[in-house]
Amino acid sequence: MTRPAWPTSHHACLHAQTVSTTRSSYSTMAFAKFVISLDFELFWGVADTQTIAGYGRNVLGEWQAVPRMLALFARYGVRVTWATVGMIMCRNYDDWRATRPALLPGYARRALSPYGMDQFVRSYPRLFFARPLVEQILAAQGQELGTHTYGHFYCNEAGASPAQFAADLACAQSVAAGMGASLRSAVLPRNQIVAAFLPILSQAAIQVYRGNARHPLYRHGDAVVGGIAGRAARFADACLPLSGKRTVRPQSHGALVNVPGSQFLYPWSRRHRALLPLRLRRMKQGMALAAREGSTFHLWWHPHNFGVNLDENLAQLEVLLRHYQRLADTHGMQSQCMADFASASASPSASASATAFTSPAVPGARDPS
Repeated sequence: MTRPAWPTSHHACLHAQTVSTTRSSYSTMAFAKFVISLDFELFWGVADTQTIAGYGRNVLGEWQAVPRMLALFARYGVRVTWATVGMIMCRNYDDWRATRPALLPGYARRALSPYGMDQFVRSYPRLFFARPLVEQILAAQGQELGTHTYGHFYCNEAGASPAQFAADLACAQSVAAGMGASLRSAVLPRNQIVAAFLPILSQAAIQVYRGNARHPLYRHGDAVVGGIAGRAARFADACLPLSGKRTVRPQSHGALVNVPGSQFLYPWSRRHRALLPLRLRRMKQGMALAAREGSTFHLWWHPHNFGVNLDENLAQLEVLLRHYQRLADTHGMQSQCMADFASASASPSASASATAFTSPAVPGARDPS
C-alpha cells in the first residue's frame, strides 16, 4: 500500500474536522469523503420478512463475517459506522427480558413488535444476541458504534409515536453505556425518515443520521414508489445510472447532520453474478465522481448480506476498498465514519480534542476509564 492506513499526525486529523457549522460549509469542503455505514441487526431486522429456516444461516454467518470485515477495514484504513440494534448487546435472554424501554411501541400491526418474540429469542440466542461481536467493533481502530435503535423501531409504522421512539433511543443509549460507549450516529430501520421523529434524535444525543437520496426511487425509504416495478427499477439502478449520479452532500438540520446514503451494496449471488461487473463499475464511477467534485459517496449494507458466500462478498468489497485507496492517493479522498460529520460541525477547540479515532476516547468507542 502506498499510504498509511490511519492518520499519523494530529495535523491530519485536525484538517479533516475543522470546518464551519453552516449548511453551505458542507458543500464547499475541499476534500471528498468515502463513508460506509452498516445496519447491524441480526434476526431482529428481518423477523417480519424471513423465517429462521429460510434465513437463519445468513444471520449465523455474521459471526464469521463481522471479524473478517473488521480485518479488511483495518487493512485498508477504512472508518466505518456500525449502526447496531441495541438488543444485540444484551448478554442473553434473561438480560433482554430485563432491559425494556419505559414505553413500548404501539404498532397497529402488533406482530412487528420484537417484544412478543420470546419463544424464538429463547431458542435461538445466537440469532439475536452478539455482544462479543460488538466488543470486537469497539476494540477495532477507526470503527464507530452507532445505533439502529434499540428494538429496530419503525418510525413510519401506524401506531408508532415520538414518545415511544424517545423511550427506545433512551434504552439504546443505556445499553451502549453499559459497554462503555456513547451513540452519536443513527441509521433508522428500513430507512424510514419521518420529520416528526427527527427532533427526538437530537434529544437522545444523536448528531448524525443517514437520510435517503432525493430521487423518487429512494426518497421514501422502504416505501418504494411503484411497488414491484419500483423495486425492479432500484435493482436495475445498481447497474445502470437510472437515478443519475449517486454522490451526496451532507445537510445540516438544526443540531442534526443528514449524511444521505448513496448506494446499497448488493450481496453476491450465483444467480446474478453476471451483473457484478456492472454493479462494481456503477459504484466505482460514483466514488470517482465524488473524489473529483469534492462530495461524498456513502455506501451501506447489512452484515447478514455477507452471511453466506462470504469469500465472494469480501472479494467484491475489496475491489471497492482498493478503488478508494487509489482515489485517496490521487485525489485526497478521505474515509470517514458518520460521527466525523458531527465532529466537523464542532468548534475548532472541540475538533482539536477529537483525533479522528487515533485515541481511545472517540465517538462510539469504549470508554477507557
